[in-house]
Amino acid sequence: MAFFPLIATTFLSLTSAFSLPGIGLLHPHQQQKRSPKVFGLDFTKQNVPHNPSAGLLSKRHSKRQAKAFSADLTNAQIAYIINITIGTPPQQFAVQLDTGSADLWVASSDAEACQQTFDNPQGCSVTGGFDGERSKTAKLVDQGGFEIEYEDGSAVQGDYINDTVAIGAMQIKSQQLGIALQTTRVLGIMGIGYSADESVSRGDSDKIYPNIIQSLKDQDMIAAPAYSLWLNDPDSANGSILFGGVDTAKYTPPLTALDIQKGANGSYTDFTVALSSLTFTDASSKQALAKNNIDLPVILDCGTTDTYLPDSIANDILAGVGAINTQELGLVVPCSYASSKAFFTFNFGGDGGPAIQVPMSEFVTPLLTLDGSTPKFPHGGGPACSFGLMSSGPASANTPILLGDSFLRSAYVVYDLANNQIAMAQTKFNVSDSDVQEIPSGGKIPGVTATATGVAVTQSYTGLPLQTNAASKGAAGASVTGAAGSPTFDLGVGKATGTSGKKSAAGALESPARGIMGMVCAMVVGMGMLVGGGLLAVR
Repeated sequence: MAFFPLIATTFLSLTSAFSLPGIGLLHPHQQQKRSPKVFGLDFTKQNVPHNPSAGLLSKRHSKRQAKAFSADLTNAQIAYIINITIGTPPQQFAVQLDTGSADLWVASSDAEACQQTFDNPQGCSVTGGFDGERSKTAKLVDQGGFEIEYEDGSAVQGDYINDTVAIGAMQIKSQQLGIALQTTRVLGIMGIGYSADESVSRGDSDKIYPNIIQSLKDQDMIAAPAYSLWLNDPDSANGSILFGGVDTAKYTPPLTALDIQKGANGSYTDFTVALSSLTFTDASSKQALAKNNIDLPVILDCGTTDTYLPDSIANDILAGVGAINTQELGLVVPCSYASSKAFFTFNFGGDGGPAIQVPMSEFVTPLLTLDGSTPKFPHGGGPACSFGLMSSGPASANTPILLGDSFLRSAYVVYDLANNQIAMAQTKFNVSDSDVQEIPSGGKIPGVTATATGVAVTQSYTGLPLQTNAASKGAAGASVTGAAGSPTFDLGVGKATGTSGKKSAAGALESPARGIMGMVCAMVVGMGMLVGGGLLAVR
């Protein structure tokens, strides 16, 4: 994974402490018993430095308070970043939220990747580096016991410790986490998947520990180990995760539940659900593609940028949109496709299951060069954008089928680890209203009207999904490895000019020698918000 200098001047800041009208309101008969306690952060675009101490929602005091709180996510285009503190006194960190793993880890300030050098002038100054000697509450749990490798090749090794972790106003005492002494990435990860997916589970299941989501439940901060995720649209700088609750104002009913599918070993390790069909509706409202009765085990993973589908599905889609495969930029399409009215429909769980419509625009993501310009198709062609759907390989291969952020932005998703269920509904973009309902201990997900059980699948993949596809989008000197083709789907928009026939001139896609930073730089800039860095506006 490549990292690039910060170059933007648009800043985000946290607003000062406030209460959002209507947040956390329960039904009248519930309010008589208790009033809710909801914590959140709100980001706004302003030309001022980020203030990490502001933005906490004020507490709503009562005799008994509902256990649900939220924290805002920063959309850094390639990752969703949440700000936390670790230790006493608190040390600040930006970490990537990830439903596809279970460990919380951050880089050690002693790690080589954190040292500021000519080639790495930032070190960990943007993301944070943990200094154990500065924390009086840090305790060593397992020296050298933390080791994890992701599908994209990034790897970390180090120690397990216990220390205080704060998310917003919520403090988790003696939380076990990894401190990376050797790492190929400086951005830490907050995994909120099943504890059975922790790094230690691969060597000794007896060492499995309560991870972040379980600790919130065990320490009585939420009633149930559950949360909901609202990523919002890619143009927005923020989204939110609501621990212990559901925000019924953030989706269009119905909210339908699905059983999480077990792995080959008979246990729950990933958020795997059954994808029963996938269709593509073109700009003229005609169904241009239908993949029915596919019954695939797909992992919902907010730690992965793109969506990965088997060859038999992905290749038809890529041909339909005329995507061009480049050596360093990955799959590209004309940026004009972002205005297409075409959309995908993902159906889950068979008859009666949730159906999520994903606009074509969600898969079309801008690419930027280091000087802030956009790569273009040659000979007067239009700008080129990344296409966020690709092949995971043959269906028979033991590779994960992932629905990443390009899908998840269109879905409001509730993860219930106690009942082993996922609830999904069509998301509402850019809504300020809020109606938070607590997920009760031992109870059902509020707002769920039905549970789809028509399709069952088994997840055969074992391992951790890739965190990003950034490596394929960050190098200089882009070149095309595959033939270009005209779209066979009616997208209702003109393709890039300057192309000709099936052997499109886009084979020489122009990329300035200064290099493509793509979305990687946007991610690093976004992480800079923790200490006042700029966020690059890429759309």
